[in-house]
Amino acid sequence: MAQRYRFRRRPRRSGRWGLGVLFVLALIGVVVWTAGLALYVETIPRVAAPLTVDAPARQADAIVVLTGGSRRLDVGAMLLRDAYAPVLFVSGVHHRVGKSGIRELIPSGENGVDDARMACCVVLGYGATDTIGNARETADWMALGDRRSLILVTSNYHMPRARLEFEHALPEHDIFEYPVIPEDVRLDAWWRYPGTFGLLAGEWSKYLFARARIGLYDLLAGRS
Repeated sequence: MAQRYRFRRRPRRSGRWGLGVLFVLALIGVVVWTAGLALYVETIPRVAAPLTVDAPARQADAIVVLTGGSRRLDVGAMLLRDAYAPVLFVSGVHHRVGKSGIRELIPSGENGVDDARMACCVVLGYGATDTIGNARETADWMALGDRRSLILVTSNYHMPRARLEFEHALPEHDIFEYPVIPEDVRLDAWWRYPGTFGLLAGEWSKYLFARARIGLYDLLAGRS
């Protein structure tokens, strides 16, 4: 009589291997992201280099200030006062804020913008709620006046992503950077300060997503 043998199936380990691979990939992703963050922070300007009289930016068609950070309007007002461009465009203004509200935020007198220049040369943009919107709103406004160059004013940690979005929205325009240095963002030993670390980490992640989005758009559009 033939004997029947029962073979026990070995437990499948493919699930464990899959989890192990995912863990390794996640670890590599964290290391690459962290290294990229460190390199990104090193590129952030620590000091705002003043625009000189002989610089091409002195002949810019407009000064563009992005709302959302301290001292940005102060710097924009200074550039307008010193005639680096004939007009100041403030992008991303809240719909409830009018000229009078902006007037309270922009210095006046000898160190700021007088009322006459405020009335004629400061334009408010209400169509943006983020950096992508800032770039698109500015592009539409620049096209109305046939303006070809601008001085971009935003916080130093925000400048790389803002520059990326503006170059995408205004590929044929000259863009001159004027980074604002916030007093409450500590770039020296930034990893020791939770607030600064969180701000820079978030900005670095947004920059990566912006780069990926623009790269995909250019690929689908057949752009180099």
